[in-house]
Amino acid sequence: MTLHLDSLYISGFRGIPKLEIPRLGRVTLLAGKNGVGKTTALDAVRMYAGRSRYEVTAAILRSHGELRRVTTEDGDETLVPDWNSLFHGRDMWLASGIRIGPYDACRQMVARADWIDIAQAKLPAFSGFSGHETLALDVAYGDQRWVVPIGYPLPDFPGRRFPSSAYEAPPAIGCESLGPGLPDALALARFWDDVVIRNEQSLAVDALNLILDAPAEGIAVVGDALQRGSDRGRRVIVQIAGEKTTVPLQSLGDGAGRLFGVAVALANSRDGFLLIDEAENGIHHSVQQDFWRLVLLAAQRYNVQVLATTHSRDCVFGFAKAVENLENGAGVYARLEKDDDLLRAVTYPNHGLLAAERYDIETR
Repeated sequence: MTLHLDSLYISGFRGIPKLEIPRLGRVTLLAGKNGVGKTTALDAVRMYAGRSRYEVTAAILRSHGELRRVTTEDGDETLVPDWNSLFHGRDMWLASGIRIGPYDACRQMVARADWIDIAQAKLPAFSGFSGHETLALDVAYGDQRWVVPIGYPLPDFPGRRFPSSAYEAPPAIGCESLGPGLPDALALARFWDDVVIRNEQSLAVDALNLILDAPAEGIAVVGDALQRGSDRGRRVIVQIAGEKTTVPLQSLGDGAGRLFGVAVALANSRDGFLLIDEAENGIHHSVQQDFWRLVLLAAQRYNVQVLATTHSRDCVFGFAKAVENLENGAGVYARLEKDDDLLRAVTYPNHGLLAAERYDIETR
Protein backbone atom coordinates (compact mmCIF):
# COMPACT_ATOMS: atom_id res chain seq x y z
CA MET A 1 0.00 0.00 0.00
CA THR A 2 1.54 3.28 -1.12
CA LEU A 3 1.83 6.32 1.12
CA HIS A 4 0.02 9.57 0.42
CA LEU A 5 3.32 11.36 1.13
CA ASP A 6 6.61 9.49 0.76
CA SER A 7 8.48 12.75 1.41
CA LEU A 8 7.45 16.23 2.50
CA TYR A 9 8.15 19.65 1.01
CA ILE A 10 6.70 22.81 2.60
CA SER A 11 7.34 26.40 1.64
CA GLY A 12 5.69 29.71 2.51
CA PHE A 13 3.36 28.18 5.11
CA ARG A 14 2.93 29.94 8.46
CA GLY A 15 6.31 29.95 10.27
CA ILE A 16 8.03 27.71 7.72
CA PRO A 17 9.86 29.49 4.90
CA LYS A 18 11.04 26.14 3.53
CA LEU A 19 11.32 22.60 4.86
CA GLU A 20 12.32 19.38 3.14
CA ILE A 21 11.96 15.98 4.78
CA PRO A 22 13.45 13.51 2.28
CA ARG A 23 11.63 10.43 3.53
CA LEU A 24 8.41 9.74 5.41
CA GLY A 25 7.33 6.35 6.73
CA ARG A 26 4.08 4.64 7.47
CA VAL A 27 4.62 6.30 10.85
CA THR A 28 6.87 9.37 11.08
CA LEU A 29 7.96 10.91 14.39
CA LEU A 30 9.18 14.51 14.41
CA ALA A 31 11.21 16.01 17.26
CA GLY A 32 12.90 19.36 17.82
CA LYS A 33 12.96 22.35 20.14
CA ASN A 34 9.89 24.38 21.02
CA GLY A 35 8.87 26.73 18.23
CA VAL A 36 10.95 24.99 15.57
CA GLY A 37 7.93 24.11 13.43
CA LYS A 38 6.82 20.59 14.36
CA THR A 39 3.14 21.49 14.85
CA THR A 40 3.25 23.70 11.77
CA ALA A 41 4.42 20.72 9.71
CA LEU A 42 1.38 18.75 10.93
CA ASP A 43 -0.85 21.72 10.04
CA ALA A 44 0.64 21.74 6.54
CA VAL A 45 -0.19 18.05 6.05
CA ARG A 46 -3.71 18.75 7.31
CA MET A 47 -4.12 21.55 4.76
CA TYR A 48 -2.70 19.32 2.00
CA ALA A 49 -5.08 16.49 2.88
CA GLY A 50 -8.05 18.86 2.91
CA ARG A 51 -7.04 20.40 -0.43
CA SER A 52 -7.17 23.86 1.23
CA ARG A 53 -10.93 23.66 1.80
CA TYR A 54 -12.34 26.49 3.88
CA GLU A 55 -13.36 24.38 6.86
CA VAL A 56 -9.87 22.86 7.12
CA THR A 57 -7.82 26.04 6.77
CA ALA A 58 -10.21 27.98 9.02
CA ALA A 59 -9.94 25.28 11.71
CA ILE A 60 -6.13 25.48 11.59
CA LEU A 61 -6.23 29.25 12.13
CA ARG A 62 -8.84 29.05 14.88
CA SER A 63 -6.82 26.40 16.73
CA HIS A 64 -4.01 28.95 17.05
CA GLY A 65 -6.30 31.87 17.94
CA GLU A 66 -5.45 33.67 14.70
CA LEU A 67 -8.60 35.76 14.23
CA ARG A 68 -9.42 39.31 13.24
CA ARG A 69 -12.48 41.52 13.70
CA VAL A 70 -14.46 42.53 10.59
CA THR A 71 -17.69 44.39 9.91
CA THR A 72 -20.25 42.63 7.74
CA GLU A 73 -22.44 44.35 5.16
CA ASP A 74 -25.20 44.41 7.79
CA GLY A 75 -22.95 46.47 10.06
CA ASP A 76 -22.36 43.66 12.55
CA GLU A 77 -18.92 42.96 13.93
CA THR A 78 -17.64 39.40 13.98
CA LEU A 79 -14.39 37.48 14.36
CA VAL A 80 -13.12 35.63 11.29
CA PRO A 81 -9.95 33.66 10.59
CA ASP A 82 -6.95 35.87 9.82
CA TRP A 83 -5.90 34.42 6.48
CA ASN A 84 -2.66 36.42 6.47
CA SER A 85 -1.46 34.04 9.18
CA LEU A 86 -1.51 31.12 6.73
CA PHE A 87 1.34 32.70 4.78
CA HIS A 88 4.96 33.02 5.82
CA GLY A 89 5.59 36.62 6.80
CA ARG A 90 1.87 37.09 7.61
CA ASP A 91 1.16 39.06 4.44
CA MET A 92 -0.73 37.15 1.77
CA TRP A 93 -0.08 39.79 -0.88
CA LEU A 94 3.68 39.92 -0.41
CA ALA A 95 4.05 36.16 0.04
CA SER A 96 4.96 34.05 -2.97
CA GLY A 97 2.33 31.48 -2.00
CA ILE A 98 2.12 28.20 -0.14
CA ARG A 99 3.50 24.94 -1.54
CA ILE A 100 2.90 21.60 0.22
CA GLY A 101 3.41 18.04 -0.95
CA PRO A 102 6.06 15.44 -1.74
CA TYR A 103 9.36 16.29 -3.45
CA ASP A 104 7.73 15.71 -6.83
CA ALA A 105 6.59 19.23 -7.83
CA CYS A 106 3.80 17.80 -10.00
CA ARG A 107 2.19 16.36 -6.84
CA GLN A 108 2.51 19.51 -4.75
CA MET A 109 -0.46 21.69 -3.86
CA VAL A 110 0.08 25.41 -4.45
CA ALA A 111 -2.14 28.10 -2.89
CA ARG A 112 -2.06 31.87 -3.46
CA ALA A 113 -4.35 34.73 -2.45
CA ASP A 114 -6.49 36.47 -5.08
CA TRP A 115 -9.94 37.95 -5.70
CA ILE A 116 -12.92 36.29 -7.37
CA ASP A 117 -15.99 37.75 -8.99
CA ILE A 118 -19.03 36.44 -7.12
CA ALA A 119 -21.55 37.11 -9.87
CA GLN A 120 -19.55 35.20 -12.45
CA ALA A 121 -18.73 32.33 -10.10
CA LYS A 122 -22.37 31.90 -9.00
CA LEU A 123 -21.43 30.64 -5.56
CA PRO A 124 -24.62 29.74 -3.63
CA ALA A 125 -23.21 31.04 -0.34
CA PHE A 126 -22.83 34.51 -1.83
CA SER A 127 -25.87 34.65 -4.08
CA GLY A 128 -27.05 37.88 -2.47
CA PHE A 129 -23.85 39.78 -3.27
CA SER A 130 -24.12 40.13 -7.06
CA GLY A 131 -21.46 42.38 -8.59
CA HIS A 132 -19.05 42.12 -5.65
CA GLU A 133 -15.73 40.39 -5.22
CA THR A 134 -14.44 38.28 -2.38
CA LEU A 135 -11.04 37.13 -1.23
CA ALA A 136 -10.10 33.56 -2.15
CA LEU A 137 -7.32 31.03 -2.27
CA ASP A 138 -6.33 30.18 -5.83
CA VAL A 139 -5.27 26.54 -5.51
CA ALA A 140 -3.57 24.24 -8.00
CA TYR A 141 -2.64 20.57 -7.85
CA GLY A 142 -1.10 19.07 -10.97
CA ASP A 143 -3.34 20.07 -13.87
CA GLN A 144 -6.31 20.79 -11.55
CA ARG A 145 -7.18 24.27 -10.36
CA TRP A 146 -9.86 25.57 -8.03
CA VAL A 147 -10.57 28.49 -5.74
CA VAL A 148 -11.68 28.58 -2.11
CA PRO A 149 -13.60 31.72 -1.00
CA ILE A 150 -12.17 32.81 2.35
CA GLY A 151 -13.41 36.36 2.88
CA TYR A 152 -16.46 38.57 3.11
CA PRO A 153 -17.51 40.22 -0.18
CA LEU A 154 -15.97 43.64 -0.77
CA PRO A 155 -16.75 46.44 -3.23
CA ASP A 156 -15.43 46.00 -6.76
CA PHE A 157 -11.69 45.42 -6.68
CA PRO A 158 -9.43 45.19 -9.76
CA GLY A 159 -8.42 41.55 -9.75
CA ARG A 160 -8.37 38.46 -11.88
CA ARG A 161 -11.59 36.72 -12.91
CA PHE A 162 -11.81 32.95 -12.53
CA PRO A 163 -13.97 30.76 -14.75
CA SER A 164 -16.81 29.19 -12.78
CA SER A 165 -15.59 25.72 -13.78
CA ALA A 166 -12.55 26.26 -11.56
CA TYR A 167 -14.53 25.98 -8.33
CA GLU A 168 -14.75 22.20 -8.04
CA ALA A 169 -11.98 21.01 -5.70
CA PRO A 170 -10.70 17.42 -6.00
CA PRO A 171 -11.62 14.91 -3.26
CA ALA A 172 -9.95 15.43 0.09
CA ILE A 173 -7.86 12.78 1.83
CA GLY A 174 -9.27 11.68 5.17
CA CYS A 175 -7.35 13.27 8.03
CA GLU A 176 -7.87 13.16 11.80
CA SER A 177 -5.91 15.23 14.33
CA LEU A 178 -5.17 14.60 18.02
CA GLY A 179 -3.41 16.63 20.69
CA PRO A 180 -1.62 18.11 22.29
CA GLY A 181 -4.47 17.85 24.81
CA LEU A 182 -6.88 14.98 25.29
CA PRO A 183 -9.82 14.66 22.85
CA ASP A 184 -13.11 15.82 24.33
CA ALA A 185 -15.94 13.41 25.11
CA LEU A 186 -17.89 14.26 21.96
CA ALA A 187 -14.89 13.57 19.71
CA LEU A 188 -14.27 10.24 21.43
CA ALA A 189 -17.96 9.33 21.08
CA ARG A 190 -17.87 10.17 17.36
CA PHE A 191 -14.80 8.00 16.86
CA TRP A 192 -16.35 5.17 18.86
CA ASP A 193 -19.58 5.17 16.86
CA ASP A 194 -17.64 4.49 13.67
CA VAL A 195 -15.50 1.85 15.36
CA VAL A 196 -18.61 -0.03 16.52
CA ILE A 197 -20.17 0.10 13.06
CA ARG A 198 -17.03 -1.59 11.67
CA ASN A 199 -16.84 -4.00 14.63
CA GLU A 200 -13.26 -2.97 15.40
CA GLN A 201 -13.50 -2.40 19.16
CA SER A 202 -10.59 -4.75 19.91
CA LEU A 203 -7.92 -2.14 19.12
CA ALA A 204 -9.29 0.23 21.77
CA VAL A 205 -9.45 -2.59 24.32
CA ASP A 206 -5.86 -3.59 23.52
CA ALA A 207 -4.74 0.04 23.94
CA LEU A 208 -6.34 0.36 27.39
CA ASN A 209 -4.86 -2.95 28.49
CA LEU A 210 -1.37 -1.52 28.01
CA ILE A 211 -1.78 0.34 31.30
CA LEU A 212 -4.69 -1.16 33.24
CA ASP A 213 -3.89 -3.47 36.19
CA ALA A 214 -6.91 -5.64 35.36
CA PRO A 215 -7.99 -6.18 31.74
CA ALA A 216 -10.80 -4.23 30.15
CA GLU A 217 -13.64 -6.55 29.15
CA GLY A 218 -15.82 -4.06 27.29
CA ILE A 219 -16.27 -0.43 26.32
CA ALA A 220 -19.40 1.57 25.59
CA VAL A 221 -20.54 5.16 25.05
CA VAL A 222 -23.58 6.23 27.05
CA GLY A 223 -25.55 9.42 27.49
CA ASP A 224 -27.60 11.85 25.46
CA ALA A 225 -25.87 13.62 22.58
CA LEU A 226 -28.16 16.62 23.10
CA GLN A 227 -27.12 17.09 26.74
CA ARG A 228 -23.64 18.44 26.07
CA GLY A 229 -23.46 20.68 29.10
CA SER A 230 -24.73 18.21 31.68
CA ASP A 231 -23.66 14.98 33.30
CA ARG A 232 -26.00 13.18 30.89
CA GLY A 233 -23.82 14.09 27.89
CA ARG A 234 -22.13 11.30 25.95
CA ARG A 235 -19.18 9.71 27.71
CA VAL A 236 -17.06 6.58 27.48
CA ILE A 237 -17.41 3.86 30.13
CA VAL A 238 -15.23 0.77 30.63
CA GLN A 239 -16.01 -2.61 32.15
CA ILE A 240 -12.91 -3.82 33.99
CA ALA A 241 -12.46 -7.44 35.04
CA GLY A 242 -13.38 -7.91 38.69
CA GLU A 243 -15.34 -4.65 38.93
CA LYS A 244 -19.07 -4.87 39.66
CA THR A 245 -19.87 -1.59 37.90
CA THR A 246 -18.51 0.20 34.85
CA VAL A 247 -15.89 2.93 35.25
CA PRO A 248 -15.84 6.24 33.34
CA LEU A 249 -12.83 6.43 31.03
CA GLN A 250 -12.10 9.88 32.41
CA SER A 251 -11.56 8.44 35.89
CA LEU A 252 -8.81 6.11 34.63
CA GLY A 253 -6.40 9.00 34.05
CA ASP A 254 -4.90 10.91 31.16
CA GLY A 255 -2.92 7.90 29.94
CA ALA A 256 -6.06 5.84 29.42
CA GLY A 257 -7.78 8.73 27.65
CA ARG A 258 -4.78 9.24 25.38
CA LEU A 259 -4.39 5.58 24.47
CA PHE A 260 -8.11 5.14 23.83
CA GLY A 261 -8.19 8.32 21.73
CA VAL A 262 -5.26 7.22 19.55
CA ALA A 263 -6.72 3.74 19.06
CA VAL A 264 -10.17 4.89 17.95
CA ALA A 265 -8.68 7.68 15.82
CA LEU A 266 -6.48 5.13 14.02
CA ALA A 267 -9.50 2.99 13.23
CA ASN A 268 -11.29 6.10 11.90
CA SER A 269 -8.38 7.21 9.71
CA ARG A 270 -8.49 4.26 7.31
CA ASP A 271 -6.75 5.09 3.99
CA GLY A 272 -5.91 8.59 5.24
CA PHE A 273 -3.76 10.52 7.70
CA LEU A 274 -3.63 10.62 11.50
CA LEU A 275 -1.74 13.57 13.01
CA ILE A 276 -0.71 13.35 16.69
CA ASP A 277 0.78 16.43 18.35
CA GLU A 278 2.94 15.75 21.42
CA ALA A 279 2.37 12.03 21.22
CA GLU A 280 3.99 11.34 24.61
CA ASN A 281 1.39 13.27 26.62
CA GLY A 282 -0.15 11.17 29.38
CA ILE A 283 1.78 8.00 28.49
CA HIS A 284 4.33 6.62 30.99
CA HIS A 285 7.84 5.96 29.70
CA SER A 286 7.52 2.24 30.45
CA VAL A 287 4.61 1.97 27.98
CA GLN A 288 6.18 3.89 25.07
CA GLN A 289 7.52 0.87 23.17
CA ASP A 290 4.22 -1.01 23.41
CA PHE A 291 2.31 2.14 22.47
CA TRP A 292 4.32 2.65 19.29
CA ARG A 293 4.11 -1.02 18.39
CA LEU A 294 0.32 -0.75 18.58
CA VAL A 295 0.36 2.42 16.43
CA LEU A 296 2.70 0.91 13.84
CA LEU A 297 0.74 -2.32 13.45
CA ALA A 298 -2.64 -0.54 13.35
CA ALA A 299 -1.36 1.98 10.80
CA GLN A 300 -0.37 -0.89 8.53
CA ARG A 301 -3.63 -2.73 9.12
CA TYR A 302 -5.84 0.28 8.33
CA ASN A 303 -3.56 1.81 5.67
CA VAL A 304 -3.11 4.98 7.75
CA GLN A 305 -0.15 7.32 7.41
CA VAL A 306 0.71 8.70 10.85
CA LEU A 307 2.75 11.83 11.54
CA ALA A 308 3.46 12.65 15.18
CA THR A 309 5.55 15.09 17.19
CA THR A 310 7.32 14.74 20.52
CA HIS A 311 9.62 16.46 23.02
CA SER A 312 10.27 13.26 24.94
CA ARG A 313 13.49 11.24 24.92
CA ASP A 314 11.57 8.21 26.21
CA CYS A 315 9.09 8.58 23.36
CA VAL A 316 11.89 8.66 20.77
CA PHE A 317 13.63 5.57 22.10
CA GLY A 318 10.36 3.71 22.61
CA PHE A 319 9.61 4.44 18.96
CA ALA A 320 13.05 3.18 17.89
CA LYS A 321 12.61 -0.08 19.79
CA ALA A 322 9.13 -0.63 18.36
CA VAL A 323 10.42 -0.12 14.81
CA GLU A 324 13.50 -2.32 15.29
CA ASN A 325 12.12 -5.57 13.89
CA LEU A 326 9.65 -4.14 11.38
CA GLU A 327 10.17 -3.78 7.64
CA ASN A 328 12.17 -0.85 6.32
CA GLY A 329 10.05 2.27 5.95
CA ALA A 330 7.56 1.33 8.64
CA GLY A 331 8.88 4.07 10.93
CA VAL A 332 10.95 7.17 10.24
CA TYR A 333 12.38 9.57 12.82
CA ALA A 334 13.45 13.13 11.98
CA ARG A 335 14.65 16.04 14.10
CA LEU A 336 13.83 19.56 12.93
CA GLU A 337 16.62 22.11 13.41
CA LYS A 338 16.58 25.87 12.92
CA ASP A 339 19.65 27.95 12.08
CA ASP A 340 18.65 31.61 11.70
CA ASP A 341 15.81 31.40 9.15
CA LEU A 342 16.94 28.06 7.70
CA LEU A 343 14.90 25.03 8.77
CA ARG A 344 16.18 21.55 8.03
CA ALA A 345 15.30 17.97 8.92
CA VAL A 346 17.89 15.48 10.14
CA THR A 347 16.74 11.89 9.71
CA TYR A 348 18.20 9.03 11.74
CA PRO A 349 18.42 5.37 10.81
CA ASN A 350 16.85 3.16 13.43
CA HIS A 351 20.15 1.57 14.48
CA GLY A 352 21.50 5.08 15.01
CA LEU A 353 18.72 5.88 17.47
CA LEU A 354 19.31 2.68 19.41
CA ALA A 355 23.05 3.41 19.55
CA ALA A 356 22.28 6.93 20.76
CA GLU A 357 20.26 5.47 23.62
CA ARG A 358 23.11 3.16 24.65
CA TYR A 359 25.66 5.99 24.66
CA ASP A 360 23.29 8.66 26.04
CA ILE A 361 23.54 10.85 22.90
CA GLU A 362 20.94 13.60 22.48
CA THR A 363 18.80 13.14 19.35
CA ARG A 364 15.83 15.44 20.00
